[in-house]
Amino acid sequence: MKKRLLFATIAIGALIIFGVGCSNEPTSSVEPPTALQLTGATNETDLILTWSPSPTEDIDGYNVYFNGTLLAEGITTTTYTHIAPTEVGTYTVTAVRGDEESPATSASSEPYEDTGELYDFDTPSESSGWGWNWTSGVGASYSFVVDNATSIDFYYDSDNTLTSADYYSTDFPNTTGFIQTTSNYDNVGNVDTTGYSNSVDVGENQVYEIVVMKDYSGEWHYVKLRIDSYSATPYDRITFTYAYQKISNFTLMD
Repeated sequence: MKKRLLFATIAIGALIIFGVGCSNEPTSSVEPPTALQLTGATNETDLILTWSPSPTEDIDGYNVYFNGTLLAEGITTTTYTHIAPTEVGTYTVTAVRGDEESPATSASSEPYEDTGELYDFDTPSESSGWGWNWTSGVGASYSFVVDNATSIDFYYDSDNTLTSADYYSTDFPNTTGFIQTTSNYDNVGNVDTTGYSNSVDVGENQVYEIVVMKDYSGEWHYVKLRIDSYSATPYDRITFTYAYQKISNFTLMD
């Protein structure tokens, strides 16, 4: 009986010691920051990154990466400005504590790219108006009627021009500007911030820089667009490829 009692006592003691030892182990790893946001700076060429802090209280700071390359290490604020980036891509931010690094939160500066087509203003199809979704960059054609006014940014006019919707009527609140550029579509870089007109002639294979402001908001989005084809039969029709920069007030396209 004494031997059995002694064995039980030793076993209980071992469990207590083991339990105390476990309580000293780390209970969680470093948690990542969240809600990374990208916005254009006042000069429209720098890019401002902001994020919500890591819930882990004893971190040393944050690392910022662009396309996998370290831009800033151990910064102690929740904002970082990338000065005049020369290409678009993916930004990631991690929290660091000693040799530990959290998973990343990420956001992309890549524009949304797609294709579209429009018929000129006088065709029976009525699909002469075009507009982009403000946040996603997805574009669509619309019948050029007042019921669609808030969705339309520009239209394909019967004089073979792309024309800002607000130029047609004050019922159309979105303002669009155009610049005809000699740049190759795949190598536009930063589009211009000035020199836009409310109408531009259409030319096959021509590339345009475009700026759009919704409902006089003061917030701009930039686009590059290439006319891919023109057809005069049975009605004037154009097809085009575009890239819409979803980051407001930021001019870099590729």
